[in-house]
Amino acid sequence: AAFRRGMRNLVESARAGERGAFNLRHLKVGEVLLEVTSLVRTHHVQPDPVFTTLVCAIVVLEGLGRQLDPTLDLFSVGLPLLVGA
Repeated sequence: AAFRRGMRNLVESARAGERGAFNLRHLKVGEVLLEVTSLVRTHHVQPDPVFTTLVCAIVVLEGLGRQLDPTLDLFSVGLPLLVGA
């Protein structure tokens, strides 16, 4: 319960920009992932082994995305892909 509450608080605090969008101009993905790993350690959650590789890939993609389009809303682009998977 405490881990879920911490994650919910983290997501809420990460919302920035117009209408709570998650765009690269305001969202520091690396900082959010650092907080996620801190929550994982604090609450002794066992992440999937692929998690570390995913974190590294996301940090690289954040840098690339920030250079290409810092106003990109990550959820408006990514959510349809996740739902369709």
